[in-house]
Amino acid sequence: MNAIGHVLGAVFAALALAGTAAAQESAPETRIGEKGFESRPATLDQVDWLVGQWVGEGIQGAPAMESWLPPSGGTMVGTFVQETTDGAIMFTEHMYLMQENGTLVLRLKHFNADLTGWEEKDDMLTFRLIAVEPCAVFFNALTLRCADPENPGSGLVAAVRMKSEKLEPQELIFNFRAAERSTGSYDCDGTTVAINDCLGDVSDRAKLRQARYLEAALGSNDNDSALADQIRESDIAFNLYRDRECIAVYEAWKEGSIRNAMTLRCMIRLTDQRTHDIWRNWLTYQDSSAPILPEPAPTR
Repeated sequence: MNAIGHVLGAVFAALALAGTAAAQESAPETRIGEKGFESRPATLDQVDWLVGQWVGEGIQGAPAMESWLPPSGGTMVGTFVQETTDGAIMFTEHMYLMQENGTLVLRLKHFNADLTGWEEKDDMLTFRLIAVEPCAVFFNALTLRCADPENPGSGLVAAVRMKSEKLEPQELIFNFRAAERSTGSYDCDGTTVAINDCLGDVSDRAKLRQARYLEAALGSNDNDSALADQIRESDIAFNLYRDRECIAVYEAWKEGSIRNAMTLRCMIRLTDQRTHDIWRNWLTYQDSSAPILPEPAPTR
């Protein structure tokens, strides 16, 4: 670890995110689990609001940015970049927010500007889950929450509990705003009503494309009526699963104002997955022949 690494490693030993530090003037943002605590059950669907790109001021007021990708294989991958005041990279973080043993865990590693690591080769920082609430997730000593629960996707607050001999909790509280094209909001911004209307339009487009790809799949197999029937029945079964799954998401968030947005994001994500499965299974070839329809990208 270089000199910067030693200094930051001592001062920010538990740092997962960085932004503009705010003074500690209210109740602690972070929570600490009791010794031997068990993490609560949770899934990545409950932190879908975190997906996107976030920007703000970090250490010494220099620019900082953070990005979280949609879930893939039970993991949300995140990256963080802290710049210096003259625009160079000070350090970066590579983060995994993982669905593991029925709950969530956040793991990260720090890297210097030359990509040398702060932690030893197989070491990393691990934050265990304490609780998930609407638009907020509480890990041991680390909190992530929406800046405005009524307008998810507009901003992100992160708080980290620091090691200290003082009786009162010592926290660093950081603030990010959404980048102009946040993937977490599907380019939907504004009030809660406006975001819901926009997400509804995205969901409708996703379903129309699913129907178009299904029609192409059935057409390419119209010489085998039994296979076409199986494809059609699998699509009906999928639609039932998607609707039930996203109704469950609504139920989980029914007390929060983001319940409709969470449900619509569930619909969009699962519909896009189904469309891609149709494309991969029925609209592509094993050789180098061009697919019948283009590979579907995430709906926007």
